[in-house]
Amino acid sequence: MTFVMDGIRPFNKYLSLLLSEIFYGGYYAALGSPFLILSVSLILSLKCDFPILSISYLLPLIVYSYDYYKDLEIDKLSNSKRTEYLSKKKSFYPFILFSYVLVLLSLLFLFSNFKLNLFIGGIIISGILYTKAFKGITKKIPLFKNIYTALTWSSGGTFFILFYNIMEVKLSFILIFIFIFMRVLINIIFFDLKDIESDKRESLKTLPVILGKQKCILFLHGLNLFSLFPLFIGIYNQLIPFFSFSLSFFYFYVFYYIHKSENYENEELGLISHGMADSEFILWPFILALASISVVS
Repeated sequence: MTFVMDGIRPFNKYLSLLLSEIFYGGYYAALGSPFLILSVSLILSLKCDFPILSISYLLPLIVYSYDYYKDLEIDKLSNSKRTEYLSKKKSFYPFILFSYVLVLLSLLFLFSNFKLNLFIGGIIISGILYTKAFKGITKKIPLFKNIYTALTWSSGGTFFILFYNIMEVKLSFILIFIFIFMRVLINIIFFDLKDIESDKRESLKTLPVILGKQKCILFLHGLNLFSLFPLFIGIYNQLIPFFSFSLSFFYFYVFYYIHKSENYENEELGLISHGMADSEFILWPFILALASISVVS
């Protein structure tokens, strides 16, 4: 028994380190982008392969990693555990980021096209520019941080696959983009709930800072319901396949974790953010695949 227990303790330690790296290193959050792209490809029956999913994964991973390490001191109040973990490997950060960029450039050279490269360059620049230059705009323009970030990631999640397949923009794409934008906006605003105090100190006019926690939660409930309308319009007009209706399940999913957050504070909100909010988009293609099989059968 002693041997078994002695073996379990180091295993738990290594498992804890692995989970910390996955969540605090941005690896889990970055999964949202390729899974969004996979979802759009399933809805519209578009080509989607492993290289393009890898590229779409590295993009947010680079931006998240850069943002996390740059804001280590700022995040102490709202995410002390992540700050503590990342501070231990701060000296290795330039090498980690360089390796991400090197792999991304290799994949772009081998598998991408000119238009997609321009689009990807714009996504990377917009992400870095926000941290370096645009963040201060949120001190003057309310909701700039929320809308700018949501636009950046929802554009990547929707139009990435369009440029990869070299297609023209259709109404179906626009409706899916609006739907994804509102779902991503919910996610972004929810994440900012745990950053209310740090955003106040920086004078950033995010929605949670402006409305306060409880009113912001009410707004999120309303946006959660309203976001389904572009999806329903597309299905009603036969622009989007009927099995996409299965995504309405996530109204209840999001309602649940928003409701649960009412009595939680910073660290607990961080756990919900990483555990449930970040998992929504990862679950989309599985629900869509099951729904499409059910419709066909």
